[in-house]
Amino acid sequence: MDPVNMVSSVEIGIPLYMVVSYVAIISVCLLLSRMQLGLAVSFLFVFYIGYFYNRTLLLKSIEGSMIGTVIYTGLGLVIIILALASFLLSHK
Repeated sequence: MDPVNMVSSVEIGIPLYMVVSYVAIISVCLLLSRMQLGLAVSFLFVFYIGYFYNRTLLLKSIEGSMIGTVIYTGLGLVIIILALASFLLSHK
């Protein structure tokens, strides 16, 4: 199965309370002009929903591929490290 068909065939359910809490948190970040924090919250929400909340569905769709899990986690860690560096080196 090619990757495009694999991604397009997956259905992910997101609970309404998580969407409402995400919208509330991201709205507060944007109203307070905390763009970097808003981006970090967005990333963590997508990371949580994409992997931890729907782990069984994700692992079933990639057929238990350890490489896919390592790449997903590795890229997530790189983005977290870049976000932390951005917070610490921010000059305004």
